[in-house]
Amino acid sequence: PILRRTMTHRSAWWPRTFATLLLVLCTVVQERASAAETFKPFKLKGLDGAERTLADFPGRATLVVFFHPTCAFCNAALPAVKTLDRTYRDRGLSIVWINVLPEENKQLPEWRTRHEVTMPILAAGKSLLRDYRLTMTPTHYLLDATGTVLWKHAGYKAGDEGAMEKEIVQALAAR
Repeated sequence: PILRRTMTHRSAWWPRTFATLLLVLCTVVQERASAAETFKPFKLKGLDGAERTLADFPGRATLVVFFHPTCAFCNAALPAVKTLDRTYRDRGLSIVWINVLPEENKQLPEWRTRHEVTMPILAAGKSLLRDYRLTMTPTHYLLDATGTVLWKHAGYKAGDEGAMEKEIVQALAAR
């Protein structure tokens, strides 16, 4: 009876614990990029129809946010990213939003207006998800002036902006 109780008890908590750990790992992925990782170049259209590349976003650091307009987590992260933009723009930070779902490109102008977004927004290309191996939105990439990936973070939960700000401050302080 004692052995049975112990086994039953273990079998009851193990699946829940494993599922919880898996959920945590899948929900938020944050990592410091390897020094050799360079951000893949892009050429995407802005809302004005002009093609843009990474070179069009000069700065000592650039935050690239992969998102889509109907993503609840992207919309939850938006106020924090807007605050980072206001705080660090004059210190050399550029931020660009890139929509990952081509079928939502038509929603971008209304989304920009509704959320009062002043940062550049680029429309999705067909191979974007594959090219950047995106598994969730939002995904943030922090790049230095040469396009080297300094930090990346997939997903969003309240409080993530603290880690993002720390990385931005470090990137802007590096020369």
